[in-house]
Amino acid sequence: MNVSDPITEDPAPDREYPASLLPVTFESGGEQLLGVIFQAQGEGPHPVIVLLHGFPGFERNFDLAHIFRRAGWNVLVFHYRGAWGSPGTFSFTHVLQDVDSALFFVRSENAFKLYCSNPKKIVLIGHSMGGFAALMTATKDPSIHAAASIAGVNMGQFSKTIETLKNREITLTALEKSILPLQGTSPEKLVCELSLNAESWDLLNYTKELSMIPLLLIGANRDETAPIDLHHWPLVRALGAEHADFTHAVLDADHVFLEKRIALARTLLSWLESL
Repeated sequence: MNVSDPITEDPAPDREYPASLLPVTFESGGEQLLGVIFQAQGEGPHPVIVLLHGFPGFERNFDLAHIFRRAGWNVLVFHYRGAWGSPGTFSFTHVLQDVDSALFFVRSENAFKLYCSNPKKIVLIGHSMGGFAALMTATKDPSIHAAASIAGVNMGQFSKTIETLKNREITLTALEKSILPLQGTSPEKLVCELSLNAESWDLLNYTKELSMIPLLLIGANRDETAPIDLHHWPLVRALGAEHADFTHAVLDADHVFLEKRIALARTLLSWLESL
């Protein structure tokens, strides 16, 4: 593509196969989810990144999507059921199901024809809750090419920290401030769902499955939402014990890497190139 640095340089435009930004919808659980495809320029077929946003989706990492597009990847960003205008009811369970539906969509013959996507080279990259969804999906779908978690939350471990009344009240208050873009849910419903799935959503229980594909784990040492001592380092140690094929990094940043967006992009691009 003649781009020496997709982070800082624009490629020479391909007039025959130009880059595009295309609205998409696809079905999940009987609802039509809203999304957008960042289509790379060039004839293709292009490898695909499914970029998963966190809870509730204030940060959607569109800056990263454009960088990946310039680097030659098609990128799908979408909203889960009940989030940001996608119809239906939001729940963490639906998030996992919606990721499965997104994979079905990007692997379809239609996606190959319309977006010149390569259905055999799909990478999941998720931030926060999206990081959890990326890794959980990878545990049951070994055909995924690779998966990356950015400040990922281990939902099972998080659930276990809110078992005390004090922590439960703190969590309910925090959730109350975040659910305005979501529909069909409440802080109480979400906390109850977490409690019911504490073991089945603990990523530490799936290190053998996660060791089957290349992984990238990125933590932030000033992250107060997903502290690395709870969410990053235990998984790094567990994957190391499995001799998994993974890379990890900790950046001097907060949960959304506000002051480290370029460093975050370089870490992700370096890993993508290694694939």
